[in-house]
Amino acid sequence: MKINTLDRPVRLPARIADALMKEISDGRLQPGDRLPTEQYLAENFGVSRNVVREAIAQLRSAGVVHSRQGHGTVVAEPEKPFHIEFDQGTQGGQFQNVYELRMGIEMQAAALAALRGGEDQLAAISATLERMEEAERWQAEGVDLDIEFHLAVAAASGNPLIGEAITFLTSRMRETIVATRERSGEVVGEVKRLTIDEHRAIRDAIVARNPAAAKRAVAAHITRAAHRLGYDLPEESAGLDS
Repeated sequence: MKINTLDRPVRLPARIADALMKEISDGRLQPGDRLPTEQYLAENFGVSRNVVREAIAQLRSAGVVHSRQGHGTVVAEPEKPFHIEFDQGTQGGQFQNVYELRMGIEMQAAALAALRGGEDQLAAISATLERMEEAERWQAEGVDLDIEFHLAVAAASGNPLIGEAITFLTSRMRETIVATRERSGEVVGEVKRLTIDEHRAIRDAIVARNPAAAKRAVAAHITRAAHRLGYDLPEESAGLDS
């Protein structure tokens, strides 16, 4: 199977998911067919395997594909999928919606990570933070590492549904992160410092096994990230005003 390559837009995972959906809707991939390997898709589209993994996770969360033991990822039987539309004409409101949805899910993920996370999982969170601090290409590599950090926290929560939910949101998260960095212009260094400080606060609270502090740190990070894009997302919306 030959799938056309893509330009490199901001929404790569979503674009790749759409391309695979077209293969399915056009009948070139049938229910029960195995998807090409992550390696093949990454080489075909000219992207990293992490980006391909995000795209497949979106399809899996939408019920379009599923994992079958011994067969890898296969096309599911048709059903009405869960899908979040992203209307470019109302991007501002959609960004606000993404931040508000992230708030509840990621606060719970951080709290559970503080309670349940294994030492290896906490080490993975710290290692990702260190790579964020050392990243030289903040507008490119830094975006992937930002998302990787939040996925590491989700993995440490011990709840696979939280991990799936955050994975499903990663393409939307990627858009908000990229938009923030594109608007930062000459103050990119300041944005990087603030972003890393916010992620460090989340990591420190989780490592300290303090779920309440982990929730507060996530609420502060998402609120400030929204503010950097000009959206009003008060911490009171996270229930932390009492």
